[in-house]
Amino acid sequence: MTKNIGFIGYGLRSRTMMKAFAAIEADIRVIAIVDPRAEQIRVETADDPRFASTIYVESAEALLKMDSLDGVFIGTRCSLHAALAVKVLESGIPLYLEKPVCINDAQYELLKAAALGKTDRAVVSFPLRVSPVVREMKRIVERGLLGKLTMVQAINNVPYGSVYYHSWYRDSGETGGLFLQKATHDVDYIAYLTGEVPVDAFARTAKLHYKGDKPAGLHCPDCAEYFTCRESSYVVKHILKEEVTGDACCFAVDTGNEDCASAIFTLPSGAIVSYNQNFVVKKGAARRGCRLIGTDASVEFDFYTGEIREDRYDLPETVTHVFQSGAHSHFGGDEALALEYMGLMNGIKPDSDLQAGLNSAAVCLAAKRSSESGRLEAVRL
Repeated sequence: MTKNIGFIGYGLRSRTMMKAFAAIEADIRVIAIVDPRAEQIRVETADDPRFASTIYVESAEALLKMDSLDGVFIGTRCSLHAALAVKVLESGIPLYLEKPVCINDAQYELLKAAALGKTDRAVVSFPLRVSPVVREMKRIVERGLLGKLTMVQAINNVPYGSVYYHSWYRDSGETGGLFLQKATHDVDYIAYLTGEVPVDAFARTAKLHYKGDKPAGLHCPDCAEYFTCRESSYVVKHILKEEVTGDACCFAVDTGNEDCASAIFTLPSGAIVSYNQNFVVKKGAARRGCRLIGTDASVEFDFYTGEIREDRYDLPETVTHVFQSGAHSHFGGDEALALEYMGLMNGIKPDSDLQAGLNSAAVCLAAKRSSESGRLEAVRL
């Protein structure tokens, strides 16, 4: 049966998820969109039959008054997620909410109150949690192979990190900072694997590369170093052969965002989680994954290699699993999220629900507070 969905914000992430819906052959129809880019979206979707009867409305309130909606997708900039989610939760319509679910403590408290008793009425965009490699890691953990968990060592070396300095992501007023923007995924899948949400956080950040004295508001094509700067949009496209994600100067005084960070979290069991993220690396230096260290064995994985490695302590044995899912779809997680949302619209409770989104946000907010205060900060669940 065809599901009618509406979009509040139809940007890159919304377009990506529409590809994921197509990949699973979901029977959906987009009946309404709220977005200031209406005319451009009409052109972009002109040949897609799922948009054949789409109307464009002026506000979320107008969209939510429509009688035929089976689901609402929030794909706006991050600063708007929480307030819009509150409106959709009040309507009772199944919600797909982009991460992070909020960007500050006030938004967290607002959304937490609105979500009381309704956390299973939303899918939060945590594709890593539902990716095939993480699901297999979960099965390994549940077999009891590890014994007692003592430590999690996690890493995220981001090869496309310049997006957080070239584009609107450089504005922490829109994103809440890179713990909420990036680590939110990793915090979530670690909570999923361990079955525990951290109780406190101690964090540090640094800005060592993406900084400089270029004038505020400078864009790459207007710079004398357009053809030579290693981070210019020209070099990214023509020399590095990578996708251009913006052309604001990475070395201007208004760049924003740290470019490396570390955090230590404590789990209720006493186990320690160490997490490091870096936005300077390129190409083959990409790494993302973690090692779970137990009393009987260690298990680790990396999204980019698609490998899981099990090391037993009682046997001279190492077991390796290899997955073929690509990075372009969040390592197979986007399609799994699309299935989760179709299930929610059919009355099935999701794994990647709003409680997971709130938990991750609370942990990332504690890390952010710690990086600013220099003190250990409690996670305010």
